[in-house]
Amino acid sequence: MTRPPAVPIRIVPQGEIAGGLKEPPAFRLPDVHSIFTDRAARFESLAASGVGEPAFLRLMAHLARAQQTALDAHPAPAAPESRHLERCRMHGLPPLGTDTPLDGSWRDALKSITQTIRADVPPAVQHVLADLEKMAVATLDAQASRLLSLDYPALDAAAVPFLGAALQVHWVKCAAALGEAEFRKLDVPIVCPVCGSPPIASVLRIGVPVPGTRYLHCVLCSTDWYMARGYCSQCETQEKLAYYHVEGGNDAVRGEACDECHGYIKSLNQEKDPLADPVADDLATLSLDILMDESGYQRASPNFFFVPGQG
Repeated sequence: MTRPPAVPIRIVPQGEIAGGLKEPPAFRLPDVHSIFTDRAARFESLAASGVGEPAFLRLMAHLARAQQTALDAHPAPAAPESRHLERCRMHGLPPLGTDTPLDGSWRDALKSITQTIRADVPPAVQHVLADLEKMAVATLDAQASRLLSLDYPALDAAAVPFLGAALQVHWVKCAAALGEAEFRKLDVPIVCPVCGSPPIASVLRIGVPVPGTRYLHCVLCSTDWYMARGYCSQCETQEKLAYYHVEGGNDAVRGEACDECHGYIKSLNQEKDPLADPVADDLATLSLDILMDESGYQRASPNFFFVPGQG
């Protein structure tokens, strides 16, 4: 079967997008009451529509619901020391950076997830969950630290989605507990101002003061942070972006490619699909990743539920 071509889209100049408008809110924290429930619903909707791999998307829906259960029960973590917060404000550092010591309560989230999801997964996945439950604390923490560093070769690919799911729960809770007042816009706009992690996707949001405003979405804590359209989310080069989509595919999800660094990230347009979700829609459009690779671009955005080389 002939694969449909990738179609380039003209970039709208920055002046046409936001001329005369004030800069929008610098970031948006996730809603702890619904972040994973909404994601689960999106996974289910995508699976029902037959896009991607429906069985895989339904499994991800189960996992997202387990994340919400774990988040609802996750204890509020201790706030960082005031000296740490002041240092972050002075030097433009993310207060919940992944280079700080790992709080062991993330393992409580992992335990909750494995116990909740066990009945809804195939036998092969049940074995992975059982192995995680038997793993020594030191080994689990080492695995988590490697994942936070995106050191995929040192990890068991089958365990990565569950480790990532638990870490997301923990960091979402930490961000919500600390509150928006403790976060600031960073001088480096390509990493999350909350935890310093990279974005999983670029999203043109609705439900904001100016619909169509571009936010990057954090792979770890699910925070959105503002970055003007027309700038590469990896090298910050301006107006060297091109947008690609699969002809006949979901036009709300495109490959946002930079001709300077040759990296790409998915771009979601909620004005075309209000329910588009950075994690779910990324996993439902892996055929777009194939086309971007064939077009000479390298994926620049991690997804804890998609291990490079394992697709």
